[in-house]
Amino acid sequence: MNTKLLNVQVQGHLCPVKKMLVMAALFCCAMYVSAQVERNQVYNIFLGEVRYSNPNERLSSTDAFGQIMRAAATGRAKVQAPEYQEVVKTAVVNGLSRAYRYRLSERQAQFGDESEAGNLVADVNITNIAASSETTSYKDKNGKTHISTKYTGEVDVTITLTDVGTGDVVGTPSFSATGHSSSATPSQEEAFRSGMGLFVNRITNWLNQILPLQANIIEGNAVKKEKQKTVYIDLGTREGAVAGIHFGVYVVKTVAGREAKLQIGKLKIESVQGEDISLCKVQSGGKDIKKALEAGETLLVISQ
Repeated sequence: MNTKLLNVQVQGHLCPVKKMLVMAALFCCAMYVSAQVERNQVYNIFLGEVRYSNPNERLSSTDAFGQIMRAAATGRAKVQAPEYQEVVKTAVVNGLSRAYRYRLSERQAQFGDESEAGNLVADVNITNIAASSETTSYKDKNGKTHISTKYTGEVDVTITLTDVGTGDVVGTPSFSATGHSSSATPSQEEAFRSGMGLFVNRITNWLNQILPLQANIIEGNAVKKEKQKTVYIDLGTREGAVAGIHFGVYVVKTVAGREAKLQIGKLKIESVQGEDISLCKVQSGGKDIKKALEAGETLLVISQ
């Protein structure tokens, strides 16, 4: 069985993606209306307290004995594994440090300083680090018994994000991750580590939804069969552009004094060609993007 990364989600009654988008939209409205004066401004994020607070971390001797007996009877066992706290902490740090517009800082956060507004402290509460195993056996056609064990690692984390300048809590996203060991080299450690890759990405993506990169299409490039195939955007190395970033394309209009955006397509950076320019491949909406460019409309791109 190949290694799998499963069930990473933002907890709540909405589905994970919708929950993430709703929280990000609320966060943007509440915190960063005024922070968009400088396009793609980068903020600091500080790692605060990291604690492990699972109430089942310590089992009584009776509970422990019961788990051993159930494992012997069913071939299945599930226990808390606090020894993997550092693995989880490393994954959280990686997730926080890879966002487009946040930089993990090691300096001291200055709480209450207005100049720190927009910078965040991330306090991490690890609520679950569960290790489980399932042992099965079978006999081959020669009557030989084979025994195999599959390991699973489960992690649940809540991150409290506090604005350094105001002291306000601006978000408390929760993330869950499940990883499985491969059939080739099954181990409990492998199960935990296999679940961390997507866990890291989910944390980074949450931050990127809060503060996406923004740019404009400045010129069309290749056209094929009346569809725009490539375009140039005014985003480059200076603002953190790298090949592979995906964007939504929006027509921007003013309606009754308000800005209205309508998504008409999608792009992906194909190559970064300077401090303030990148070539992008049009992934969808080529016909509408071509028409909008020919009409001289303002086309905004927002990272996704």
